Amino acid sequence: MEEHAEGEAERAASAALAIPHTHGAVAIASTTGRLLTRVEGLAVGIEYIPVCRRGARGVGVLARWETLKVKGPAPDPLGNWSYMRDLAHLARDMVRVLRDHRTAEQPKVFVGRPGMPPLTPSTP
Repeated sequence: MEEHAEGEAERAASAALAIPHTHGAVAIASTTGRLLTRVEGLAVGIEYIPVCRRGARGVGVLARWETLKVKGPAPDPLGNWSYMRDLAHLARDMVRVLRDHRTAEQPKVFVGRPGMPPLTPSTP
């Protein structure tokens, strides 16, 4: 997953969470559409992580995504707004999963010294 896509998803989530429930239905629908696109892309990125390395949060966000896809917005007056907010929170959680995975996969830093064993980060 590209970092700029994660940043765009995070910005879209923040913008969605700032929309009040009194905002127009067209704006809410437009924001929901953008979030759906972002979350679908993030889900693909998380699915590329091997199951043994996803962790509980990674498994959980994919399960929540499946639930939101099936459930859709509730039929009550705040259903579309609540669904948009659920997607925004899910997008933030998905970004966190991807960033945590990237951090865990980064190689450990060792300092090389010619002719001597390498220093590990825990070496005094």
